Amino acid sequence: MNHYKIAVVCLSSFLWACSTKPVTSPTTEPTTPSSVSTPTDDIDNTVKGSAALDSLFSLAEQQESKGNLRGATGILERAIRISPRNPEIYLRLAELNYRQGKNAQAQSFAEKALSLNPNKAITGQAELLLKKLY
Repeated sequence: MNHYKIAVVCLSSFLWACSTKPVTSPTTEPTTPSSVSTPTDDIDNTVKGSAALDSLFSLAEQQESKGNLRGATGILERAIRISPRNPEIYLRLAELNYRQGKNAQAQSFAEKALSLNPNKAITGQAELLLKKLY
């Protein structure tokens, strides 16, 4: 019976920890790298309204501006878990991987962005990146 109580307490603690929101400092409106435009009018409204996704984009941009491309890549990979059908995430990952010399991953992410693409801006950017890779 004691094992049962311990398991319930551990599970409850785990669920409570997962449900709390991380503390983040307020930031200004996220900016995008000059190589990536943000066509917010064409992005799915559910994606645009996601505070968690916006926060991850902002964190990735901060890491990128500090020169931490691996950190920015890791953050955007977490963003995929929130919005796996957002082509902008894949395009940004493609560009980050390209800048790191990871051409195979860059190609894969660019092709995924094209396959999910809802707008012309992302199509053009992904196609331009793929031309650089060939």
